[in-house]
Amino acid sequence: MKLQLPLSLARPLAFSAVTTRLLMGIFLDLPWLYNAGWIAALGAILLCVPLGLLADRAARACRGGGIAEALEKRGGRAVARPVFALLSLVCIYETAVTSRVLSNTVRHVALAEASAISLLLPLLLAAMLCACLGGQAIGGAARIWVRVMPVLMLIVLLLQFRSFRPAWLTPLLGPGANVLASGTVSASGWLSMAALPWLCADREENGAKQRGALSTLVTIGIFSAAVLALLAMMAPPSVRTDLTRTYQLDKLLANGRVTQTAQLPLILLWYNGLLFNVTADLFFAAKLLQLTFPRLDGRLAVLLGGAVSGAVAMLGWAEQRMVVSYARWLFAVVGTLMLALFAAPLRKGGKRACVHTK
Repeated sequence: MKLQLPLSLARPLAFSAVTTRLLMGIFLDLPWLYNAGWIAALGAILLCVPLGLLADRAARACRGGGIAEALEKRGGRAVARPVFALLSLVCIYETAVTSRVLSNTVRHVALAEASAISLLLPLLLAAMLCACLGGQAIGGAARIWVRVMPVLMLIVLLLQFRSFRPAWLTPLLGPGANVLASGTVSASGWLSMAALPWLCADREENGAKQRGALSTLVTIGIFSAAVLALLAMMAPPSVRTDLTRTYQLDKLLANGRVTQTAQLPLILLWYNGLLFNVTADLFFAAKLLQLTFPRLDGRLAVLLGGAVSGAVAMLGWAEQRMVVSYARWLFAVVGTLMLALFAAPLRKGGKRACVHTK
């Protein structure tokens, strides 16, 4: 079984998954940005522009078949396959991080203690089942979700309109320029994951024009910045030392200013976004693993990715402290790997570099 993702579904899948990851990362794991998280999201766009341009150029250079396979053929296995393997490890870790946050959210909303394995196992089994259905199924579901999400957002905005306080956006730079710059670099790492769908996609024969990675990166960044600004206007900054994920989740879903009517669409937005994030990360981990070892069956790749992600989450390697340390280097790692993969073929003749890869 070969895992495939049509290029036409790369944009909705990236938007559904990466938007949640960026919001989760800034709001839950970088709470010391206080009310300036939205500026970090905008700054991340600027840092990710070169990556979006590279992804678009690589996608245009390949007229048919899998983009990653075409890039491998021109760049060579010695370069491409180690890049695929390392990117797969990044996706596996991202799956573990989001799975852990989702299981913690279930425990928090249920107001009951439960073992980690009883929460993680059903979640990862469901994600593995969905990933085995392939990119067309996941991307199709993401396309529907992208159309439903604005309706839920509008409901929340209308119900909470009178609760927003623009004064809580000040001071503009939050904790200061140095801390904000560090947070922007971390946010850029999460936003850079939006380029992965274009790397893993298969160009369709119908030749329909699709929006590229750069426009998707910009859209995700602007949308996330708007949501973070609204969240900042919902509650004043919490200047305290124990800004844990649990505290931030409570602030997000039930901060005393959110009406009970608005909590349901908020929970739907949060849960569905996390579910898409977990499933997409697991799919990309398996797809990249299959690109590294082409004879590996897609279902086995999904199983391996899910098992390793579950182990990482269970061992406590996906908690806030470790995620913050890892996020500081994520943008540099993903950017370097993408540059190594895209640069060699594109130096060899633009569109002609991948034209004979069908």
